[in-house]
Amino acid sequence: METQEGVTGQEGAPARATVPAPQTSRQAGGYIRVSQERAARNGYGLAAQEADIRKFTTYKGLELIEVYREEGVSGYRRDRPALDRLLADAKARRFSVAVFPSIDRAGRSVKDVIEIDRTLREHGVDTVFLREGVDTSTAPGQLFRNIMASMAEFEGRVIYERLSKGKRQKAAQGGYVGGWLPYGYRNGDGRINVVPEEARVVKQVFRWHAEGRTPHRIAARLNEQGVKTQKGGPWRASTIQGMLGNRFYTGRVEFEGAFIRARHDAIVSGALFEACRRA
Repeated sequence: METQEGVTGQEGAPARATVPAPQTSRQAGGYIRVSQERAARNGYGLAAQEADIRKFTTYKGLELIEVYREEGVSGYRRDRPALDRLLADAKARRFSVAVFPSIDRAGRSVKDVIEIDRTLREHGVDTVFLREGVDTSTAPGQLFRNIMASMAEFEGRVIYERLSKGKRQKAAQGGYVGGWLPYGYRNGDGRINVVPEEARVVKQVFRWHAEGRTPHRIAARLNEQGVKTQKGGPWRASTIQGMLGNRFYTGRVEFEGAFIRARHDAIVSGALFEACRRA
């Protein structure tokens, strides 16, 4: 006895249910990303990127199932949570078209952009880059993608070098360019501020050492007094030793092998610092 889908075959045997295939032919996923320097540079934020994607999908009659948002993440990073979700959903056949506002939103590296596009196409997903008008489902589109990705990588390198040059100029003038600050100092709105209660401890440490106390004895004394380190832990001789050798406390910073006058306030005098070095 012949059987058909949804019709009982042998008597008493239930018909095998048909499992519908995922409907992805007219569905799309959008990806948007912004890094802090990019947002400050041209204002093409997440809202504007999402609006462009929605306009495109509406015009093309695509159902936009999700917009994957990446906020404050550099395009040079390959490990991006939203991008990873996009690729995972592409593998699960949730959509058949991935829409990016531009190539540089996908990544700042030619290698990464090509790899992302190749991964999407392996899962049957076409990639569209709106600003460049690139559809990588075609051979010309793939070629143009490579050219534009190279330009995006070059642009990113120029931005990086410009920022590095600015930091270098600031450092040459004794300015703070970020990074760890020693006990006694805190960063506030881009300025280095002295923490008064910690500064008193720093001065005492230098005085004790100038008087002949060893780092081990100084650490023990601070722990007896209940004084905590910057991270809230006990003092160690190695921590004291590092403090005593740090010229930052004299209001100076190292730049290209030389110590120059910095913009932050000194906690100990140069004379006391040198006395401790001789102790």
